[in-house]
Amino acid sequence: MTDQNFDLRLRIFFDMCDKSGDGKLTEDEVKEVFILSASADKLAKLKSHAAAYASLIMEGLDPDDLGYIEIWQLETLLFRGAVSIQENDKFLQRMNSLARTMTPRRYRNPIKRCVTKTADFIHENWKRIWLISLWLTLNICLFIWKFEQYKRRAAFEVMGYCVCIAKGAAETLKLNMALILLPVCRNTLTRLRSTGLSKIIPFDDNINFHKVIALAIVIGSLVHTLAHVTCNFLRLINCPQSKFMITLGPNFNYHQPTYPSLLASAPGVTGILMIVIMAFSFTLATHSFRRSVVKLPSPLHHLAGFNAFWYAHHLLPLLYVLLVVHPFFIFRKWYKKGTWMYLAIPALFYASERLIRKYREKNYRVRIIKAAIYPGNVLSIYMEKPPGFKYKSGMYLFVKCPDVSSFEWHPFSLTSAQGDDYLSVHIRNTGD
Repeated sequence: MTDQNFDLRLRIFFDMCDKSGDGKLTEDEVKEVFILSASADKLAKLKSHAAAYASLIMEGLDPDDLGYIEIWQLETLLFRGAVSIQENDKFLQRMNSLARTMTPRRYRNPIKRCVTKTADFIHENWKRIWLISLWLTLNICLFIWKFEQYKRRAAFEVMGYCVCIAKGAAETLKLNMALILLPVCRNTLTRLRSTGLSKIIPFDDNINFHKVIALAIVIGSLVHTLAHVTCNFLRLINCPQSKFMITLGPNFNYHQPTYPSLLASAPGVTGILMIVIMAFSFTLATHSFRRSVVKLPSPLHHLAGFNAFWYAHHLLPLLYVLLVVHPFFIFRKWYKKGTWMYLAIPALFYASERLIRKYREKNYRVRIIKAAIYPGNVLSIYMEKPPGFKYKSGMYLFVKCPDVSSFEWHPFSLTSAQGDDYLSVHIRNTGD
């Protein structure tokens, strides 16, 4: 098929479709071509229309109703430059008329077409839809709950709705900082994929869900920060002293703060540090930086690429420590310092995952048997198979080369068969 000759390529294609080898394509063979093409391109909806499209082609190319078409008729369809413009226009009009006739009724009316497309979208994405809907509902409920809670507190008399918005955003931030750890618990997700939960939860969308939660964290952080620095702080320092002492005096040891003192306080310093770490880590995690789309001048070019993304993400444990410390000095009673309650279980899961990886790192060290470079910058690596290592076709493994980095693990599909006494992967050089 690499030959550019039209006739030769058409003959090869025709022979591939002609299962019986009699030089004739029947309607069933044309239909099978549509089905195979739809399967290869993952176009599930085309399968249901394969028979209609096959019938349309046969009607256009087999006007005598012989029940088959030959290669010269297929060539007429694909290479009609030899026919006159007038005949070509008539042919196209007839084909368009047939196409409209073969179009299902539910696609003809614009409203019905919109409804059908919406129904198809829901049918194909219902797992994602219900999970995202549940997550949004949780965020909205937490925001409203905290918003209403602070409307009834003394702080509302001084800072008004600004404090309600800040606290509502902070509550969603706690939830999302906990949830964002779950989609990257790879071992747990691998086990859950083989359970009945996979029928209702799209475990393969874990990284996409991780990114969606990260976006919500950015939004929550911005709302919380802006509400404080542009509204709450100003109202605190400008509040009449008599009113401040009555409403919020006990919370500030009867000392009305200034703007610098609010920024220099424990919540202020930890908040600033968290914003800096978030801005740095989240920026380097964007597609433009992670895939080196952004071309920075030297020496800043090291901030673009996968390595920068990977190392920046390892600053996030410090972010979680700051997140727990941030409200620690605001409330006196331990049960009101609720950030740790959100983070405890997800952090335990994630910490366990990292410990398991460390254990496997020591027990699954392998020796390189052979390596080869193929055209297209493809590196093949053959490794000895660890005792008891089991896998199935289509699985992937994580590979780390300590000489390159002591921290980085990269996933690669296994290209060796289950019965082989070695493991092999093929790696294409596409970046750093």
